[in-house]
Amino acid sequence: MRGEVTIRVRCLMPEKLIDRATAQGARFDEVHLVGENAFVVCCDAASARRLLALCRRFGLDAAITARRGGSALRRFAERRGTLAAGIAVAVVLCALFLTRLWVVDIAFTGEQASLGDTASLSQSLAAMGIRPGISRRIDAGLIAQQLLAEDHRYSYVGAKLQGVRLLVEAVPEAPAPALYDVDAPRDLVCAMDGIVVSAVVRSGALCVKPGDAVRRGQVLIRGEEQATQEQTRPIAALGEVIVRSWFSGEARLPLTQVSTVDTGQWSTGAKLTVLGLEWPISRAKDYPSLRVKREYLPIGGLFLPLEIERVTNVETRRQETAVPADILQERAGALALADAQMSLHRTGPNQYTHGKSWVDYSNTGASLVAKAVIEIQSDAAVTREALQGG
Repeated sequence: MRGEVTIRVRCLMPEKLIDRATAQGARFDEVHLVGENAFVVCCDAASARRLLALCRRFGLDAAITARRGGSALRRFAERRGTLAAGIAVAVVLCALFLTRLWVVDIAFTGEQASLGDTASLSQSLAAMGIRPGISRRIDAGLIAQQLLAEDHRYSYVGAKLQGVRLLVEAVPEAPAPALYDVDAPRDLVCAMDGIVVSAVVRSGALCVKPGDAVRRGQVLIRGEEQATQEQTRPIAALGEVIVRSWFSGEARLPLTQVSTVDTGQWSTGAKLTVLGLEWPISRAKDYPSLRVKREYLPIGGLFLPLEIERVTNVETRRQETAVPADILQERAGALALADAQMSLHRTGPNQYTHGKSWVDYSNTGASLVAKAVIEIQSDAAVTREALQGG
């Protein structure tokens, strides 16, 4: 079995040194001569100390080349004396981190998620003492019940622990529909321009027929009914009038695109930098239009922040090329349809049925113009109050 320590010694008479060390109690597992004036021994730690002491006494060149077993472990422990303390501190910090809440998130779901009020729920949580850094020993269910009881704008509130995170989910309630007196006299007017497709009257007098062009605010169903042959009386108009409407969008894209290309001309320069100071070595030539490449060559090693910065100026020029017609038309059409969809979302009804959509293109000589149209059908009969509110 090989010893714990391997030592390489240089001396003129290896045999005498081995004999003297043996006489002092050293025991060697293996001894190998290396050349005429050097040898390698394998021994235990105590024998190694005796041999090294003799080498220091006589001024001989000796060095430990390997350690194994308990000797290596002890040396590692000596070099890493703070490792155990560091591990202990890390364990304590991890335990402290994992036993507390560090993130409090609020999320809204449901069809009315946009109505959620993050600031209000955050204030309610803060009033309960729920904030980053508190202990994880909290009742998530009780927190959800308190939030739901304090704020009646939500139909559901849930809270759950996810590691060091508390997630609060809330579902805002849909706003109650406007109440009106069904017996109060009223007309139904048109919510948007379009062409009448069909109409169903439940009460009142229909003022339009399929195929008629109608304008926003025009009366569609008048709130009246025949009381006698000569007289009418006001009532609440009820019914649906389906109107076909169109929303348009436009996009313009240039027929050419400008790109930057290299001309093949370049020039290099360099400067010496250290601690924010610079000394030019050579200067690169400037061009009216250029691209700069920088390279850094450290020459001071780890202890001296000395480096050479090499700068390459590459001459460039602007190049105008025609965009392929099919690519240009595809981009312009997509942008025009997106613009038409935005117009529909801004001014159109909340509920509708999609109809046809198309894109027309025209060339102005400098750009391609795309005009998109989206067709929808919707019930356009609303009250005057709803029209003014919209």
